[in-house]
Amino acid sequence: MKTVAQGKQWISDRLIDGNILSIISGTVYRDKRPIGSTKEDIVINSVAMDNSFLQDGVFNVNCYVPMLLKKINNVDQYLPNTLREDVISKAVYALLEKVFTPDYNLSVVNHSSFTEDTEKATYINFRINLKAYN
Repeated sequence: MKTVAQGKQWISDRLIDGNILSIISGTVYRDKRPIGSTKEDIVINSVAMDNSFLQDGVFNVNCYVPMLLKKINNVDQYLPNTLREDVISKAVYALLEKVFTPDYNLSVVNHSSFTEDTEKATYINFRINLKAYN
């Protein structure tokens, strides 16, 4: 049986070996982003993984991008950095879509964008399907 910890490790290795750290200003974390981070970070967490012969797992890859501080109508406002979101999401997608290895397969199920006002960041969530061979 493969574990969710192995799944997170495989996804993390795929991102790091694919040189994602040269694209983002932060790093890759598992499960949780450090409080107060102001960098472009990626966080990998798991939703579920079954125990069948061909294990089926669902993972999230959240790509955080700090918002830009802009003065509009003489008011400081935080706005999404859509240029960085685009660069990072394209790079992550390319590394996680249609991955076939002897131990596991990865594919991107969908992706969406969210705002974290308290962190002054947006994040792109990639829902990843992982198939692991027992």
